[in-house]
Amino acid sequence: MSKNVTANYQQAQVGTANPGQRVVLVYRGIVKNLQSAIELIGAAKDDPNNLLKAGSSIQLAEQLVLELQLALDKEKGGALAKDLDGLYDFWRRHLSDANVKKSREMIQEVLNMVKDLAESWAAAEKSARATMNKTGDA
Repeated sequence: MSKNVTANYQQAQVGTANPGQRVVLVYRGIVKNLQSAIELIGAAKDDPNNLLKAGSSIQLAEQLVLELQLALDKEKGGALAKDLDGLYDFWRRHLSDANVKKSREMIQEVLNMVKDLAESWAAAEKSARATMNKTGDA
């Protein structure tokens, strides 16, 4: 039952989030899945099924990266959108290779980049929200 409560809470959180908050939530999902994959690969000798679970976590992270990529507005986003598109392509390819090789190191490389960008998005979203609150638009 607690899984259902958690899932319902997460759905409500996403449903009421503004676009900036949604991006932050997606990044958090990527981080969570990549951290899980690293742990599961490390625990594979304890339970071989952990490799399958790790693969599923990596695939979920890849899907979330694809969602970010598909949400890019390449016309309005200019060079930033183009750069992010290339970065997201790299992450997806690297994670696909990491999944085949079950490489914790390759996953960690992407995870480090994702965390850096997640922090930037969270700071930008917080700043935008503060600005909106000051101007009374929120």
